[in-house]
Amino acid sequence: MEHQRHGSSQSLYDNAASNTFRQPSSASDTIIALSSRPVHDEAEDPARAVRRRIDALSRAPVRASRCVAQREIPGEGHCYIYEDGTYCRAIIDGEPVNPSWGITKAGKPRKRLAQACLTCREKKIKCEPGYPKCHQCAKSQRVCRGGMNQPNQTSPRNGSTDVSPSAPAAATIKSYASESMSPSVSSERVDRIAEFRENLRTADARHNGPLLKARDPHPPPPVASPRDLTVQSYGSDWRGSANIREHQETSAGLYQDHFALQWEHDPSELDPRTTHHILELYFAHAGRATYGMFPRKAFMSWAQSGKRKSQDDRMLLYSVLAMGSLFSPDAEKRSLGKRFAAVATYAAEKRFGKFSLQLCQSRLLLALYHFAQGKSQEAWDFCGSGLRALSALNLNTEEGVKELVDGAPTLEYGFDRPTFEECCRRTFWSGFLMDVSLDVTRLTTTIDLIQQQRYNGFFGGTLFVVSIEDAFVKLPCLEAAYESGTPCDTPLFDYELLNRFAPKTPVLGHMAYLCLISALWGDVLTFTGRAVRRPDTGYEQHYEPFYTKTYERLEGWHAMLPPNLRYSTQNLERSIAEGTVGTFMSLHALYHASIIRLNRQIRISAMPADKISRNIEHAFKNASNFLSMMHSLALINRQRRNDTSEYFFSTPFPGYALMLSIDVLSAAGTSTTLPELIDTVGTTMSCIDELATFWASARAQQKAVSNRLRQLTDVAMEHKHGANHGHAGRYWRIGESLDVAFGKDDAMYKADERELFNVVAQCAGR
Repeated sequence: MEHQRHGSSQSLYDNAASNTFRQPSSASDTIIALSSRPVHDEAEDPARAVRRRIDALSRAPVRASRCVAQREIPGEGHCYIYEDGTYCRAIIDGEPVNPSWGITKAGKPRKRLAQACLTCREKKIKCEPGYPKCHQCAKSQRVCRGGMNQPNQTSPRNGSTDVSPSAPAAATIKSYASESMSPSVSSERVDRIAEFRENLRTADARHNGPLLKARDPHPPPPVASPRDLTVQSYGSDWRGSANIREHQETSAGLYQDHFALQWEHDPSELDPRTTHHILELYFAHAGRATYGMFPRKAFMSWAQSGKRKSQDDRMLLYSVLAMGSLFSPDAEKRSLGKRFAAVATYAAEKRFGKFSLQLCQSRLLLALYHFAQGKSQEAWDFCGSGLRALSALNLNTEEGVKELVDGAPTLEYGFDRPTFEECCRRTFWSGFLMDVSLDVTRLTTTIDLIQQQRYNGFFGGTLFVVSIEDAFVKLPCLEAAYESGTPCDTPLFDYELLNRFAPKTPVLGHMAYLCLISALWGDVLTFTGRAVRRPDTGYEQHYEPFYTKTYERLEGWHAMLPPNLRYSTQNLERSIAEGTVGTFMSLHALYHASIIRLNRQIRISAMPADKISRNIEHAFKNASNFLSMMHSLALINRQRRNDTSEYFFSTPFPGYALMLSIDVLSAAGTSTTLPELIDTVGTTMSCIDELATFWASARAQQKAVSNRLRQLTDVAMEHKHGANHGHAGRYWRIGESLDVAFGKDDAMYKADERELFNVVAQCAGR
């Protein structure tokens, strides 16, 4: 038998990396496969040194070498270029060469590989390859094990299924990623996939170091590391002698290899339908005005164009898909997000120190993804590194934007120059919105950890990476103009824009108004955070000027809103119809949350009683207004959820603002208004319930508000019981805040009871 003459059972997987995908059976198939396969940037470099490919004496092909490009070689003609720097001619003696199979020791094109399936080897009969079984096993109806045409076959207990060789790149995203990420790797898979390591060491060297050297056709055997020693040849008996611990260590090491392999493939080519679906979800929920880095139509056209994408492009695309998958009602598609995020994370690590716009965008999207998953530390890390990359590219200035565009050999994503410049600006402003504080507060009564952010989740930090005073870049333009590819001119950020008496500014985009109010929110967080550590002496003199100036800016921002962004039931319904309700509610959530926090977090012992009463009244008023807005949204949401299963409200900040408002209104009240408060809070819970589908921060808010609703119900029962016995009180009060981040500087929970009840009575009377 052929395989017995050469006596190398491990040659079954000598070309494992290319066997993972369907091997071309003809020259035409070969060209098609190569044209659709992403190639490395270095392989296309005509100046890169290559040398003739010389196979070993065995009839098996040289292991751990993958064809990455085609090139005309002087004196040789059209040749295949391998990732180790060697090459072989595409036509030898008039016969086409299969690049995956190579040539024989005589220098002739190899006709087929001497690889029989295990079943035929045991039977000692000739094996003719076929799919999904070899011809002999198919004819005799036997189980065909380990054949060369079954690269994805594993034991049934691993849950893997055969993938049709006619599928793009021999795998859909789903099957390819699940195979790559499966923690349950059989011993056969460990042995076979370990062959990839040889290839990927070369690939890693390309990412981390100098270009590849020409390959020595007869290298000395490498010194095996302890982990490599756990990978046995195919003929070894794993069933009885494999060490479980070594097997697990080897399996864990394979993850990096799979990430590298998947990074080299454009997901839109692997599974166009799934890619399109998840991109639609991204732009419907995360990619609109809130984090509107890309114009939807142009970006989706580029993503699905089939044009070759660079490594940075694919890294970004996997990051976008990871974020978009969070909003899928399909659990299977949501689980894909973990795989997309893992590939994007691997890619971002490999691009460490190689700053690009895609790296900035990928880090920010991965920060948002991890924040949604409740992984605060990872989100903090990704956001911080993304903001530092933005700083490295000088994208906080118009000069930096121009330099990046001028220095790009080709504009990214197929955008024209004005659109690409606007994309750079919006990337900076997205980072500004996502800016993570460096302060993590104490534990609350109901939530294990509060991660402070300028825009997402819970708040209270004081140290932002981006100072708004260092933002010398234009505000985002109108969304319609950006989407149509004709960005309009906008002003630079300036606090003077918020002056009610300044000349009227042109209408800005939703994202621009979001950035302006977010800047004020950040100012409030910074001031109140610092004020906690100030002495009582001079506290009022320090607080009042900031209070007055900030109130003027907040009112100036509210006055500059165009009619369609002012709050009304009609505008709320219109925003739902247009798909911008998340941004619409976020604008008003930031406005009211800023006023609530500005008034609530004060030093009780250092302020006069009239100022404390003023602050309590303003906090109550704005909390009541925002709760009313969310109540209206909840009623519309309830009606629409009866008609459709589609989510339309998925922006996280309103969830925090709602919890903050409920915390204020449930601090104290009158017995007559308590039933209405319970009913309103119970109705608005549906908004938090919907957000909890996507965001871990909302799940913490959901738990906190549910506990508070239970407390209010108990208070109502006590008052009802007291009324029946003739000793019911007029007022009630709850002693602990939902968020202990305010500490002792909390006007709602630390103020004198008489002052608090006086304000409550006045508000109830209105």
